[in-house]
Amino acid sequence: MGRVRPNNEDRVAYVRTQHGSLWMVCDGMGGHAAGEKAAELAIQAVVEFFSHTTEPLTPSLLLEKALHEANEAIYKIAQLHPEYRRMGTTCVMALYQSGYLHYAHVGDSRLYLYRQGQLYQKTLDHSYVQFLVSQGLLTPEEAELHPRRHVILRALGLSSRPEPEVASTPIEVQRGDLVLLCSDGLNNMLHDAEIAAILAKSSPVSAKAQELILAANEAGGVDNISVALVEFY
Repeated sequence: MGRVRPNNEDRVAYVRTQHGSLWMVCDGMGGHAAGEKAAELAIQAVVEFFSHTTEPLTPSLLLEKALHEANEAIYKIAQLHPEYRRMGTTCVMALYQSGYLHYAHVGDSRLYLYRQGQLYQKTLDHSYVQFLVSQGLLTPEEAELHPRRHVILRALGLSSRPEPEVASTPIEVQRGDLVLLCSDGLNNMLHDAEIAAILAKSSPVSAKAQELILAANEAGGVDNISVALVEFY
């Protein structure tokens, strides 16, 4: 929980599947419990898909199809129940298989790689300010203060045709790598340098995850904060 919102619409999951180890972070939206409903539906749909599909798909296609399944599950419920209209969720997910980490996202939940003292943001937000930055109309520093910085352009459940982004190149994992999946409640409160400083510590990975959340809350905690932090060794 952050320090402002009365309920937590984030959801996090980790499962071992026949296709590999899977991590997810979802940040729901919609109000009146609709956001948390959307996040829960997304995780349930993805886990069910990975648990039951026997199609000989590549990891990238597995991720893409799983996100389409999640979108359909949310969208269907939203159309049937007025209290859930316009609910949706961001989603970032990673699949570890045979030494490679494949990942995909929708919205502004992120995936970072921390390797040999350097932090790399591997996903680009599907947000209004990121679009302006990509067009050269805003600097990253201006984007941090923009009044519409919380407006996202893609999410699961808002339409019948989602636009998931699957990374074209997976991460070839190295010993000592840390992979961080997070909701924007973390990176909106902490600069990359602050995140990197915590990940650089010699403490156990579980303690680093807790410290990230604590630091985001101490910086204001204007949103809920969720992280999945994975250490490879």
